[in-house]
Amino acid sequence: MKQLALFVATLFALGASAFNIPVIPLNWTTQYACAVDVPSRVLANVVTTQYTDNTPGSCVLRCDAAGFSYAGVEYSNECHCGTGLVGTPASAPVSDCNMACTGDPNLSCGGSWRIQIYKSPALPPGGWALQGCYLDTTASPAFGSPVVHHTFDTNLDLIDQCVQYCAHIGYPYSGVENATDCQCSFGLNPGAQIRSEDECNSLCPLPPGAGSEFCGGFQRLMVYQFRPN
Repeated sequence: MKQLALFVATLFALGASAFNIPVIPLNWTTQYACAVDVPSRVLANVVTTQYTDNTPGSCVLRCDAAGFSYAGVEYSNECHCGTGLVGTPASAPVSDCNMACTGDPNLSCGGSWRIQIYKSPALPPGGWALQGCYLDTTASPAFGSPVVHHTFDTNLDLIDQCVQYCAHIGYPYSGVENATDCQCSFGLNPGAQIRSEDECNSLCPLPPGAGSEFCGGFQRLMVYQFRPN
């Protein structure tokens, strides 16, 4: 019996090690590679949904879109979204998270009462300070790599939309260009060239009755830096 148990345990370990490392979108990070879940759940204010296309990446996207800061996959098809952790979950061996995802059999999605937990990189409470208007071209980019570009459905109140988006994905630098493009980065390019703020002269609208604001310009990036409280 001991030999049989050892054989089964070895199979589980081999199966777990055969899974690919998942790509986690939106700059989220792995909080627990495998943790013990409990009937009362280890994620706070948890919402659990079963999906036939469940993967760590798809679960993160769903939780992020719903405004949650934690995501977890469990029992192959379960996606858990929460606002935080309930206490400190007990870590489990990675080999315990041995169930293939319903959306990709090459990835693991937890196990029986075993959950893989991911966390949003959202910045802590704080504010944003204008850094100035910068030249932004292919030859002379304002931001250092990596740079995340994002376009919203509307450019209404674009600066506020952009800084909130960058804060949500964990980037402390935000910039708007030509009244359409939102950029997020970890800092200015070492060779970034500042220009007169008069060159950031593209207008984008504010809410009704509030007028408009300057949102960068053609090849000019209006840059903001996050400052924690």
